[in-house]
Amino acid sequence: MKHWLVFVAVVVLSVPLAGQGPGDSHSSDRFGRSASDRMPDGSSRTLLILKKDAEKSSEDMARVVELATQLQADIEKNESHIVDLGSVRKAEEIIRIVKRVKSRLSKSN
Repeated sequence: MKHWLVFVAVVVLSVPLAGQGPGDSHSSDRFGRSASDRMPDGSSRTLLILKKDAEKSSEDMARVVELATQLQADIEKNESHIVDLGSVRKAEEIIRIVKRVKSRLSKSN
């Protein structure tokens, strides 16, 4: 379980924001950018959204690591080969968070 968790954390945190530069959107100005892709201060709306998504994904993966560590401790201290409902809920929350992160990563590609 520990190896899987490390793998997921590395994959999510190492996804580059490549190809999302300010000149990558389809638009009409001389640089290939539309006014709707820009914030009032001139920064790229798409880049800001991707940065926010990356921050949310990083926070979510920190939560996954925390929950997975708690779940691992719960499983290790349990000697009867039966897990309690709290452990099942932690596992379900881990899955829900990872799906949310995966959705964000799919959206950015």
